[in-house]
Amino acid sequence: MREISLEKAKEIMQMFRDNPLTEHEEFLFVNRTEELNILKNTGRLIENSIYGIAGETGSGKTTLFNLLNFSNEPVQKIIVHNTEKGSNETIITDLLYKLCATILQNVDLSFAHKQARQIIDFVEQEELKGKEAGFKLGKIIEGESRWTRTVISRVTLTTIKNKLREIIEAISCKEKILLCIDEIDKEVKKDVMTILDSIKDVLIHRNIAVIVALPQIMYDEYCKDRVGLLSEGNLENILKDIIPLHGMSSDDIGKLLDKRIKKFPEVLPDAVKEVVIDFAGGNPREALLLCQNSLLRKRLIIPYRKEDFVLQIKDIKDEMRKFLSTRIEHLRLSKREKEVIQLLSLKEKIKKNEVIELFSREANIPGPTIYTAIKNLLNKKCLIETDEEFYEVDGRVKLYYKYCL
Repeated sequence: MREISLEKAKEIMQMFRDNPLTEHEEFLFVNRTEELNILKNTGRLIENSIYGIAGETGSGKTTLFNLLNFSNEPVQKIIVHNTEKGSNETIITDLLYKLCATILQNVDLSFAHKQARQIIDFVEQEELKGKEAGFKLGKIIEGESRWTRTVISRVTLTTIKNKLREIIEAISCKEKILLCIDEIDKEVKKDVMTILDSIKDVLIHRNIAVIVALPQIMYDEYCKDRVGLLSEGNLENILKDIIPLHGMSSDDIGKLLDKRIKKFPEVLPDAVKEVVIDFAGGNPREALLLCQNSLLRKRLIIPYRKEDFVLQIKDIKDEMRKFLSTRIEHLRLSKREKEVIQLLSLKEKIKKNEVIELFSREANIPGPTIYTAIKNLLNKKCLIETDEEFYEVDGRVKLYYKYCL
């Protein structure tokens, strides 16, 4: 039995934290160097434009913003984390407030501090007026605006845009600025388009390049818009281009995990790591959360022993089952549909014209019953029809039948 200290136990647990990397953790960075280079060149060379970076939650958008480094270059990076939800006025006011608060913390932008301070005072005064009028308002605490629709009713969108224009003009007069707008990808796609469309005339400015974090669906819509498949689309009118963050390969997820466990490699045996990689499906956050949650479910007692922190296949499968069972229950599959999807889950993919033969040979299910089950599974989106005339099982559903039965 090998005892370890509380500090070592915490360190093991922190190996799998899924927080965005900071500039001091660049040694943990994997497989996004090409995208990082594009963003750096955008900051250096582009102005009068809005770009997007799109990917699933956990794909690394915030990490890329954090790792952008322009030391000894005439570029100022500003990251604004939008945290408020609600009306467009709420979100744009939050952007304005956070932008000004970030400027005040940057000594290199001291020439714009007076303007930023005046705008923050204006925002806070509007909140105070609302309180005096007897409205139930949120509190602005430690630089984070807590707006409600009632507050925004006191401030028009035109007023907000004018204030935003003031601070944009103030910071662009002396410096090349790369403005990174993060967290807006948590909004609904339609709302993101409306927000960006309403302020694009302010953000498109001399000496300023803007990069906005976007949900993955925005990239798909943007591609359709560019080839004219969306009659109502206007993404091309807002964004110069969108940089996609595609899912990582299995090898890259493996490298990411290897870097994380370098000090304690025995915590994640190779056989367990393969299951984690499979579950991740190219998303690094999914891999890290699975490992950390599996550790948290262990019965750890003091004094801590190193072997108690070693993840076993059972630990990982138990955590996967908890997560995936919710997905399966939501589908409400019939007994026959379960039979069909379970058999299909054993295949990488299957040609549509071979489905009848497969089920008659391996499950003895009549043709009409198979067609009905396939149609229902497609409607429930747990079976996917590819362009190559194949059927594929949804990744999460396949994992459930592969590991959790």
